[in-house]
Amino acid sequence: MSNLQNSKSFRHFAKHFFLIGRVYVERKKAKEDVDNYLQRMIKSIIRMNLSYSDIDKLKKKIENLLDWERKYAKFFKPEDKETQALKNQINALEQELKNEREEKMSIISENNERIAQLTESLNNIKNQMKHLHLEKAKRQQRLTALDKKIMEKVDVHKYYHS
Repeated sequence: MSNLQNSKSFRHFAKHFFLIGRVYVERKKAKEDVDNYLQRMIKSIIRMNLSYSDIDKLKKKIENLLDWERKYAKFFKPEDKETQALKNQINALEQELKNEREEKMSIISENNERIAQLTESLNNIKNQMKHLHLEKAKRQQRLTALDKKIMEKVDVHKYYHS
């Protein structure tokens, strides 16, 4: 593996290691918090001074513990079939999109080449038309000059009036 791949792998590992460590610590704190609060509540029950707010606080602490437990469990939960199927479907759609993008680029490239060929052909035809037009104009000039020479040398009235 290249250094870049090793670096990326290490960063990925370090990031996840840090996240798991943080979640583990927070989960442990939340569990201790619930345990400590339960101990205080037991003492309050014995002294007969337990209030409804104490129960609400306990509920919040338990919800916090459950939240951290869920976060912790996510790191160790094996992927279920549905998640894997969705990931496979996403990968398939991404590949299909990539293929369509490549096909589109290929078609655009072919069209651009065809347009370039047609433009070149059109320019060639224009050049040939200009050349033929010039040749026709030159031939017309020669024919006019030849006609003029013939008219000067031949007296047309002699041939038609005799």
